[in-house]
Amino acid sequence: MRPFVKRAERAFRALRSPMGLVKRLRAETSGLALIEFAYTLPILVGFGLVGIEFTNVVLAHQKSERVASTLADTVAGNQVPPNERQIRDMFEAVQLISAPFSFDPEGNVILTAVVGAYDEDDEEIQNKIAWQRCVAKDKFKSDIGDEWTTSSDIAEGPGVDLPGEIELAQNEMVIIAEVFFPYTEIVSEEMVEGLLPNSGVFRETAMFRTRGAAIMNVTPVTGVEAKTC
Repeated sequence: MRPFVKRAERAFRALRSPMGLVKRLRAETSGLALIEFAYTLPILVGFGLVGIEFTNVVLAHQKSERVASTLADTVAGNQVPPNERQIRDMFEAVQLISAPFSFDPEGNVILTAVVGAYDEDDEEIQNKIAWQRCVAKDKFKSDIGDEWTTSSDIAEGPGVDLPGEIELAQNEMVIIAEVFFPYTEIVSEEMVEGLLPNSGVFRETAMFRTRGAAIMNVTPVTGVEAKTC
């Protein structure tokens, strides 16, 4: 009991003297590591969450670009017009290309075929939309324009502008894939502010010239509904 009594007496004397208490606290280091850990843990967790969100944003951007380039290149490489079943299958493949992200039901992909056609009214060759197909109808309108459906003569439709102000020659065609993907944050959008567009939607566009002749239409298939916009 004597050692315990002596320690108690020293502690009591230290409490009676403010300077003694300060010295005792400075000498006490038994809980120092725990205190340092408690201070640094929130910082480490914060950096970890920022890293996760940043990685997710970069991956979502890359996936959007890949979807756009894959679809546009696949259609442009056809030597014969694709049919509606092939277009449907390509749109279903978007979910595989974009994994682990999902474009359904939030996002949209729009395929647009633009050809150089002679406009008799203006007496010049203009960029005209030959056909257009979408993953989701009436969701995220195309920046290129809408398919002309008033008549079967696409030359009567309005001229459209292509990225880079490209003007196509007569019967020359490009296939354009536009991807619209709203980003859903894991933790908080504030962590990656500046990396996301103001709308929170990734908008990616890919354009390829057709390898052969212009693909002026999509071949109908019995029992397969056209994925029109």
